[in-house]
Amino acid sequence: MKSLKIILAVILFVISTTVAYSETNVYFFGKSNFVNSAGSEADYKEGENDFPIMSSHQTFGGGFGLTFGSKGVFFGIEGHYNLSGETILTDPSDNDTVTIETYKYASGFLTLGFNIINNNSMRLYISGGGGISYALGAETETYTSDMGYETQIEVPEKKYPLTAFGGIGVEIYFSPNSGFLLSGRYLYTDLDQPQSMIVAMVGLVFKL
Repeated sequence: MKSLKIILAVILFVISTTVAYSETNVYFFGKSNFVNSAGSEADYKEGENDFPIMSSHQTFGGGFGLTFGSKGVFFGIEGHYNLSGETILTDPSDNDTVTIETYKYASGFLTLGFNIINNNSMRLYISGGGGISYALGAETETYTSDMGYETQIEVPEKKYPLTAFGGIGVEIYFSPNSGFLLSGRYLYTDLDQPQSMIVAMVGLVFKL
């Protein structure tokens, strides 16, 4: 809860200082998350972590953001909502597998970026950021493996895992005040078993 209060305070500070900057953009986007495989045989613990190896999989989501800055540097805030998806877990002791449904989750970020190109027709930039994620409606679920064994998939121990990203984006304007957004990112989440993914974002951006 303390970390949430700190993040909210920083967000309020960011918003309160926007009047000092010349450019303010708001954007809305859809996203595809290409989640990398995680876990290894070394993580196996009989009766405790029977299915430690997670296969790569894909999920979808969406979100919004605000950026404030000058021609060269900008900072901002983002909110993301991510849908669930299916992935396969493997038990390395006998190669048994079980298909599970991942949790929906929300994420919030503070961002910092640098413009490589910034003119009336386009903006090309690199950016990074950090924040927290939170699993929505997460409950312990029971699944049946391919070999017919029931196994319980526990809720992640870290309730608000830290999440960080870095990437590149481009905004192509079709009018003085609006345009398309394309962005690619590498994202890392510090879960019990750390998780990484490639994120592709497509959306609309509006200059205020």
